[in-house]
Amino acid sequence: MEWSQTYPGCVSMVPVARAFVRAMVRKSPRREDAELIAAELVVNSLRHTPSGDGGEGTVLVKVAPGRARIAVHDSGDGRQWHPVPCIPEDEDGHGRGLLIVYSLADRVGHDADADGQTMWAELTWSDQ
Repeated sequence: MEWSQTYPGCVSMVPVARAFVRAMVRKSPRREDAELIAAELVVNSLRHTPSGDGGEGTVLVKVAPGRARIAVHDSGDGRQWHPVPCIPEDEDGHGRGLLIVYSLADRVGHDADADGQTMWAELTWSDQ
């Protein structure tokens, strides 16, 4: 099954997007990972793309037996994407979001086209 919701590009939507993902993966043993991944991807979208400057972003959740894919689509052009996140200095106040995503997800990726970019993360689990 697949669901999506589009939100205004403002920080107050992060908890709303997080709750949306939590509800869509509520039966998964990795729901907390999915929720945190969604929050980090939404915050990155708001911080680093025009979506956070009066635009909007879309959170997509796809769930199948033993797996989930969390994606955030925004109006970024994809030029700032780095497949390996930088490691911030200890005194840096930000810059750990993608490290969190990479550490929790089984797969992480990025797609960009004329309509914007999508950052996604996949989780898997044993469906017993």
